[in-house]
Amino acid sequence: MRTLLLISILLSCFKVSGQFIQCIDSGRINPMFQCNDQFYNPVCGCNSITYRNQCAAYNMYGVTEWRSGVCSGIDMDFYPNPVGPASTLTLNLSFPEFINGNVDVKIVDIYGKTWEQRLINNFNRTAIQFDVSTLKTGVYIIIVTASNGSGVVRQLCKY
Repeated sequence: MRTLLLISILLSCFKVSGQFIQCIDSGRINPMFQCNDQFYNPVCGCNSITYRNQCAAYNMYGVTEWRSGVCSGIDMDFYPNPVGPASTLTLNLSFPEFINGNVDVKIVDIYGKTWEQRLINNFNRTAIQFDVSTLKTGVYIIIVTASNGSGVVRQLCKY
């Protein structure tokens, strides 16, 4: 009986100590922090949210633990935004590790007119460049739809 009580006390101590591990350190959150790492190297935070890179996860959002790669679905990062008259837009797309997929990428204006569309097949991580010199000044929407049903929508401005 004593042994059972001792085991139960020990197990409850382990459970309690596990609860003190904090995923987000609110004292670290600084949305204005400027990361020197400008590259898109997505990480999956302990809160199951994908961040642009380790610097952004830790310094801007206070995430204390992460693993390399996208959490789920598909993730997209692009630059520059806004784009200028003769700019090239670069989209970085990424699936979770060891998953390859197909995507449909569209750039549409606020009226729904498609200005650019590309189908990209069988990749895990890729960078795509678009010549956006033909786009008129205005607001556009980038829509990425993956074959697994996930998608990403982001706003793009052209000046």
